[in-house]
Amino acid sequence: MTSQLQTESFTGTRLTLITPSSFNTTLSKLYSEIGTPNTQAWPSIAASITSYSSANKEKFIAQVEKTVGSKGFMIFMQIKKEINHSAWLPLYGVGSGLQLKRIILGNPLIAITMLQHDLKAGLAVPVELLVRELEGGRGTEVSWQVPSTLVCGGNGDAKLVEAAKVLDGKLEELIRWACE
Repeated sequence: MTSQLQTESFTGTRLTLITPSSFNTTLSKLYSEIGTPNTQAWPSIAASITSYSSANKEKFIAQVEKTVGSKGFMIFMQIKKEINHSAWLPLYGVGSGLQLKRIILGNPLIAITMLQHDLKAGLAVPVELLVRELEGGRGTEVSWQVPSTLVCGGNGDAKLVEAAKVLDGKLEELIRWACE
């Protein structure tokens, strides 16, 4: 059998919320809810899976529920929990020395509500935020891709769409809260 390339075209949506709050205030508030880049919760939770028994599943659920913040998310990426673009952009004269961080966050209990309908949803979960300091102390900009526009792609499965729209709402609620 030879490899086959399949193409799916769809439209994604990016939203940006601008707040007069400083970059550090916005980031601090966000981290107070999802955990900091030094938080090692997700790797520990994932490593604690020793079997796929129902008892282990219950333990997994309890650990996730204990770790996520009140808005339902935790910092997620295992190796490095954020990507600090502002650390290297000044080498190229880009970004005017302003802070710019990409943060990966999620909740496997939310992700499974989509992945059970389409494993390709794994391309869009966990979700990402781009937090950017605005010039002249004008505040902070938080940008994100609307998860349902990426998760569903060309898949119109009603249960997948419903689950993805729940994620849309939860993510936007977190971002609005962090930007208050």
